[in-house]
Order: sequence, then C-alpha cells, then structure tokens
Amino acid sequence: MDRNKLKLVFLLTIVALPIGLATVSYQLMQGQSINSTSNNGELIIPVIDITEFAMQNSNGEPVFQSFETMVAGIDAEDYVPRPWSLLFLGTKSCDQACGDRLFYLRQLHRLLGADESRVARYYVNVGSAQEALDPRTQMMFEEAFSNMTVVYSEAEVLGSRLQSIITPSADPVAEHYIFVADPLGNVMLYFTPDNTAEEILEDLETLLDRSSLG
Repeated sequence: MDRNKLKLVFLLTIVALPIGLATVSYQLMQGQSINSTSNNGELIIPVIDITEFAMQNSNGEPVFQSFETMVAGIDAEDYVPRPWSLLFLGTKSCDQACGDRLFYLRQLHRLLGADESRVARYYVNVGSAQEALDPRTQMMFEEAFSNMTVVYSEAEVLGSRLQSIITPSADPVAEHYIFVADPLGNVMLYFTPDNTAEEILEDLETLLDRSSLG
C-alpha cells in the first residue's frame, strides 16, 4: 500500500470512526426507544452520501465532495472536519410557511449555543438548472437569513434520489423537509413539517453530544 493510501486509511480511521459511531449510536438509541420523546426525525437506513443530492453553487460547481475525495492527498494534521449540515428543501419562491420554517430553524440553530458553529444551514433551491431566487425571496435572505447558504439542485435528479427514502404521497420540496448530514457527508435523518423546533433541536443535541468532530 502506497503512502497516499496509508494516509487515507489513517484519516478514515481517526475521523470516520467516531462520527460513524455517533450515527450508529443514535440509530440504535432510537430503535430501542431509549429517547423519551416521540415524533423525532425519520432515520435514513442505509445512509446516503450527500453528493447524491447533486447540489451546486451559483457558479454551477459541486458544493460537496465525497469524504474520500475531500481527504485524498492531505496530511492528517491538515484535515479540518466540515460541520454537520442542515439541508432545507425549497424552491426559488419562499412563501410565508417557508419563511416561518426558516425562522425557527435559525432560532434552534442559535439555541445550540457553543455547538452552533458545528452546524451549517443550507437552503436547497430545487428546480431547473441554476434557477435564481425570485426578488422577494432574495431580499428575505439578505435581510433575515444572510448566514444561510443558498445552493441549487435539479428537481429531477433530487426527486429520483428521494423516491427510495420518502413516502410516495409526500412532497419533500413543497413541505420543506429538513435533512441532516454528518461531517462525513452521510445524510442520515430528515424532519417533516410534523416535527417541532424542539424535536429537531433535541435530535441535533443528541448527535452533537455523541460526536466530538464536526
């Protein structure tokens, strides 16, 4: 095994193992009904890689790389883990219900306190290629959600990937589902409009408590 492959194996061991254990621990805890609350997020088993959401920035470039690609060719001491990611699905036009949901997502993010910096929020504008936000929605983001990153995803691509995860009768874009991805890029949990801010916050705190990275 050459030196680059050895470095990749080392990084996978020291980084992936604790995060993976946090994810598995959370899933087992939920499956055994150890958590005292109900109506928490829906687990995605098996997890899917965040790159399958095919998110792009305003320049049409991929927002995320696979973990293996991200760490290839770097030294372990130079590795900086990316944060946990909250992916909010929407369209170019964010109505009142969408804005209200964004507001409480922002508020619960702040309630993470010292862990706030360990989580990043993304607004996934689902539509045709690089479909810009409408002027009213753009202004809303500039004024109220400037620290939330807007990314883009093709409706057809994202929809086909979500078919195996979401109940067929549901519309995760129109209903503004929120997906959670760990620092390795494993999309492992999602929330529906039935989930309250308190339930989402509790799940996030549990995940962050079980992982020292990200």
